[in-house]
Amino acid sequence: MSAMEKLDLNLLSVFLEVYRLKSITLASESLGMTQPGVSGALKRLQIQLGTDLFIREGRGITPTNAAMQLALRIEPALDGITSAVSTLKQFDNQQHHVFRILVNEIGLTKLQPLVEKDDTLGNISIEFNMVPSNEEDLLQSLSMQQADLAIDIHYPQVNGYMNQQVIEDELVLIAKKGHPRIDGSVTEAQYYHEKHITFRMRRSHLYTADYFTKNPIQQRKVSSECDSLMTMCVLVSGSDCVGSTSRGFANQFAERFQLQVLEQPFEVLPMKQYMIWHKRTDLNPAHQWLRTKIQQYMTGSQSC
Repeated sequence: MSAMEKLDLNLLSVFLEVYRLKSITLASESLGMTQPGVSGALKRLQIQLGTDLFIREGRGITPTNAAMQLALRIEPALDGITSAVSTLKQFDNQQHHVFRILVNEIGLTKLQPLVEKDDTLGNISIEFNMVPSNEEDLLQSLSMQQADLAIDIHYPQVNGYMNQQVIEDELVLIAKKGHPRIDGSVTEAQYYHEKHITFRMRRSHLYTADYFTKNPIQQRKVSSECDSLMTMCVLVSGSDCVGSTSRGFANQFAERFQLQVLEQPFEVLPMKQYMIWHKRTDLNPAHQWLRTKIQQYMTGSQSC
């Protein structure tokens, strides 16, 4: 039997993780191996294949053309094997399991209360952390299985990751009840006359109003910039400033903060929220159960 015929699938799995993460250090953490172990596996694979797979570039590594061709051919096959094995495992929510979800503020304020009062979870725990501010960190968290799922208004258009829309909302304007100039509606002239509490989205670095209006809007008078929608609600409720957020979020907290929820004076784009996950988990029964749960939470169906 030739060396190629005896090629170890474990070596290919190590190679693919290094290729995906572009880092021996990160791959070792993801695989639960030591860095020398990962380096040794790559060296054995390179010897068997008779070609270099990675070259040093600065502090990191870059795949060679041979590595890119190899990954292109083996990734679907290895992911298929992983999926096939995972489907043989039955998911039982009475066995302890912790799911970790990266989520934006809108998703967090909706999901966390529902999870806490859900008595159908059995012995399952769902933990939430804020979605990273850049896409690379988000993808790395999913690839290294530090998170099972992410929920955000953006989804990465990158091979190896799946997404599914879970809810669609719309952009509204909020102002305090008893506002001296605003009562029930806002004109475009009023919009530009008032001072704004703005919210800059974490990954696009755009203001919410700029991202979700169909046509570009003019510069506004900015009183304060926030990185939290909840903070924006607090500031709007205590001043004559206005702010922009999703209708669902505004309705959720309008009574608590004594806010008016108003139509924007511009044509707006839909605010869509997506679940994002690594495709290796797509057919995993536990992960399918989690995605179904999240979909039910987000759409208001609690027949879990």
